[in-house]
Amino acid sequence: MDAAVAFPDIDFGVDDVPDFHARMDALRAQGERVVPVRYLGQTAWLILRYEDVYKAYRDNENFPCSEAYLRHSEPVQGRTLLCIEGDEHRVKRLLIAREFLPQKVAEYVDRLILPLADELIDAFAGRDEVDLVAGYTRPLPLRLITRLMGIPDDNVEQLVAWVEGLFSFPTDPEGARRAKQEVTDYLLPMIHARRDHPRNDLLSLLANSEVEGQRLTDEDILSFARLIFPAGADTTYLTMGSMLNAVLSDPGLYKTLVEQPELQPRAVEESLRLFGTVALQNRYTVTGCELHGVRIPPHSWVLFGNAPANHEPELHEDPHRFDLGREHHRLVTFGGGTHFCLGSHLARATLRVGLSRLLARLQGLRLAGPPVTPVGAILRGVRKLPATFDSILPAGV
Repeated sequence: MDAAVAFPDIDFGVDDVPDFHARMDALRAQGERVVPVRYLGQTAWLILRYEDVYKAYRDNENFPCSEAYLRHSEPVQGRTLLCIEGDEHRVKRLLIAREFLPQKVAEYVDRLILPLADELIDAFAGRDEVDLVAGYTRPLPLRLITRLMGIPDDNVEQLVAWVEGLFSFPTDPEGARRAKQEVTDYLLPMIHARRDHPRNDLLSLLANSEVEGQRLTDEDILSFARLIFPAGADTTYLTMGSMLNAVLSDPGLYKTLVEQPELQPRAVEESLRLFGTVALQNRYTVTGCELHGVRIPPHSWVLFGNAPANHEPELHEDPHRFDLGREHHRLVTFGGGTHFCLGSHLARATLRVGLSRLLARLQGLRLAGPPVTPVGAILRGVRKLPATFDSILPAGV
């Protein structure tokens, strides 16, 4: 163990870190901007302040996105958009970006997201208590992604196992590679079928689209699916669970959002600031660099502090408080630069619909126990949320 690292009792790559924000506040109070911490048994350099995180996302010379993803994701997910740079990245992103623009996402709300949210709530019939994570926040974005792709979603347990498997490299390389092979075997026949008989789904688009004379290979499509399948599902479900935990923990906030549903989009934006899933974004520097007098050596892991940047008191007064009145112009929740999250509009729409349908249909919704503390440092959120309710209103409300 390196005695020079901050918080040597914590490995930010694997530990729950329930007091994450208290630790970040302590570093900020000491005037720190860049500090060494433990990450997957190694030393990584944590960048804390908003200004530095914002600039780092746009510093492709020192912190290219691809260098990190080639190390921790490419062996199981393949050469995804996050593993490539320059013209190759630009062209391949163009092939799919239009399917995630606001006007397309608006179509998905009525066609996919609203019916799916109501379907999940309908399944609560005959009960008065439910784990909102297992029954709602986890399956909602996961089944949305599969329906967008045109993949059957009748076996949620298998889908969850694949998602967790694809995210388990490098801590469980054997399990991750097994998940990769199973997903490949499952999807490849569908890709071939969509080339011959396209449907109205994302898999057909990927199989048949062309930009600047280029088409995606089977492996390109598989790599995209192995990325969006776990990433789109896991990030949204964790933020949604944390949002519901906060809303149901505060009777005044809950009452306001039920009586004034027009404020619910503000609750989503505040949740993205407070509870954005990717609390620390891992990057890798080959070159090394110096930031504020701190030398980051070549060939080092770096952690962009999304969560501490979004909780910076100089930008957000009383930054840990849920405040519907805030303006959110300076968030790094979805990253930045050329690799800014492609699914940001879809995530926002899913969070808005997920919140609105629960509050509209579950009467007397409340937590079944004390508020839950989000856990995790790389991917942070609420993974279990027992709740109870008095009755379910029909889907037409």
